[in-house]
Amino acid sequence: MGDENYQKGIALAFITALISGFSVFMNGIAVKLADPSVYTLAKGIGALVLLVAAAFALKELKHFRGLSRKQWAMLGLIGIVGGSLPFLMFFWGLSLGGVAVSSFIYRSLFIFAAVFGYLVLKEKPEPKDFAAGFIILIGNALLVSGDMMLGVPQLLVLGATVLWALEYALSRRIMADVHPKVVMAARMGFGSIVLLAFLGFTGSLSALWTMDMAILGWLAVTSLLLFGFVTTWYSALKHLPLLKATSILALGGVITAVLEAVLLAKTISAMAALGLLLVFAGAMIAAGVPDRIRSIMAKPFSGLVE
Repeated sequence: MGDENYQKGIALAFITALISGFSVFMNGIAVKLADPSVYTLAKGIGALVLLVAAAFALKELKHFRGLSRKQWAMLGLIGIVGGSLPFLMFFWGLSLGGVAVSSFIYRSLFIFAAVFGYLVLKEKPEPKDFAAGFIILIGNALLVSGDMMLGVPQLLVLGATVLWALEYALSRRIMADVHPKVVMAARMGFGSIVLLAFLGFTGSLSALWTMDMAILGWLAVTSLLLFGFVTTWYSALKHLPLLKATSILALGGVITAVLEAVLLAKTISAMAALGLLLVFAGAMIAAGVPDRIRSIMAKPFSGLVE
């Protein structure tokens, strides 16, 4: 797996993790200023507008032509499974409490991604990928603090996490024939339609037009971050196995924790610091960084051995 596309996928996964870390930090502040469902829809629409604008600017609308009914059906499923239902379940679950355990469940997304990678894509991870995943899992477990509760909120977050993992598998599968930008736009577009329908059904749609002006600046930033996330993430997925890609994505949690410590003066305990270090180490192993370092270090001595 040393080809150019594979290395491109690794680089894009790292960029996605960086964007994700900043995005979670910013969204953690912004989502408190509006109804979570309304905020999620508005952010999604903002990212969708940016995706469409980029497609026009780069003259990539050709990728949207000639799709079969089966492909459109799959894209619609991706929008529902990944772009709408899990967001509703995730934010509803978090609003009910038990954030610590819920966060642990979400950070374990790579486990479910590996399962769907095998079931949907017939991917068979390498032993080092399993080792990397195990290290990340232990690191995430050390980050859990507070009440170890397991109830409806955690089941909702678990459901959302499983749906996202399934969506990533479906997206990777369809990207064998469909351009990643089509998948991105479909995920945001069909997802926004479902969220609009949900808000209309619950009578919350009017809140979309009456949002406080103070939230608009935050929406602009978080929509741009979401645009950056989907652009790099789905491009990375096209070139990487699911377990490897989602293991590298776990770095986003480390970045968020560092931002909270630096900008919000949030204290990181020794146990949490060890957990973050393990997550970082696991992501590096998944990306093949130790192998690359050994290869570079061995070069000066390769000519000495005949």
